[in-house]
Amino acid sequence: MAEALNYSFNNFTNLFYYCLDGRIDIDNNRSERQAKNNVIMRKNSLFCFNAVGTEASAILLSFVETTKFNNLNVEKYLKRAVDSVLHQTYTNLDIILVDDGSKDGCPAICDAYAAREARVRVIHKENGGLSDARNAGIAVAGGDYIAFLDSDDYYAPCFIEILYRELLRADADVAVCSYETTKELEPEKGPDFAAVRAAYEQGKADITVYDRKQMLLNQYDALCPDATYFIVAWNKLYKRSLFQEVRFPKGKIHEDEATIYRIFDRIHKGVYIRLPLYAYFEAPGSITRENFSKKRMDFMDALTDRITFFDRIGETDGKKAALRARADGAIRYFYPLRKKFPETGKMLRGYVKEALYVNRHGTAEEQGFLSGSNQMGYRLFLLFPDLYYLLRKKNF
Repeated sequence: MAEALNYSFNNFTNLFYYCLDGRIDIDNNRSERQAKNNVIMRKNSLFCFNAVGTEASAILLSFVETTKFNNLNVEKYLKRAVDSVLHQTYTNLDIILVDDGSKDGCPAICDAYAAREARVRVIHKENGGLSDARNAGIAVAGGDYIAFLDSDDYYAPCFIEILYRELLRADADVAVCSYETTKELEPEKGPDFAAVRAAYEQGKADITVYDRKQMLLNQYDALCPDATYFIVAWNKLYKRSLFQEVRFPKGKIHEDEATIYRIFDRIHKGVYIRLPLYAYFEAPGSITRENFSKKRMDFMDALTDRITFFDRIGETDGKKAALRARADGAIRYFYPLRKKFPETGKMLRGYVKEALYVNRHGTAEEQGFLSGSNQMGYRLFLLFPDLYYLLRKKNF
């Protein structure tokens, strides 16, 4: 009897989560585990009028954009993306496929999925770009949580399960994971998601809970080594209420840089799971890999908006990080843009000058955020841009 009681107390947390939403395996019967999600879902629907039941039976939403801003043909990737959502270990999903005016076979593929899978809905619309497609999905979303998936990428089978589990455990508003870049078309040649799941189950995942301020600051390379994971939109699970007054900017590239900081400003906590649960497909011709065009200045605009935002809310650390990020980006974009679009040169140089000015003449809290080497590098760029390029060209 004593041994049984001791076992029960030691496994109380697992039993609690199993009863709540079935997230813990407590037996070795494969057939029972496969049926468990459906049983739990039906059980939760009976208790959807109380807080715990509603939380446990929440609908998660995934958006798949079938075309992108630069008309990348995603027909050959779309099935892989949608299948990765359909095969999630968490099954209580409302899957919204947004056909953004595709001229290939994507609309028919989306309709075929909707015809045979009750969880799938399709929106057909005129081409408006990636931001507009996401906004169309947000507008019809009815669940408590929301996730995004670009049509040439795909999820780990446990993507939603793990992010949802950790979001609830941390009482957070958004969950973030890392991702792995792949150039392989076949998922079996891409990231080893089975190994990722095993690492998580063995307790080897690095999981950190951050407050609102730190989530905002984590978007900058100078402050966080994993900054990229906090900037992009698609490796996250959000409370849908965060998008009540926020939308992605239509017609812009670098739309994530212009949006995610506004989402983070609305949270009280975020949780970061340092496991690659998302496969980012690096395809020739994708939006952010296309040849340099003037649209790259959208990135500068996004950082300028961030500087204004941080200034308005009195977040000095964020403003300083954004000033430095914009100066670094200005130098990086200066060389590929100056010949084709010479009018951008003065503006980009101005961003570097502003960082130097605030570093020296800003408020007491703002001064001194640039290191000595940063200042020397910026001044060398302003005085002798060609020499700077020769010395630093390996960084471009």
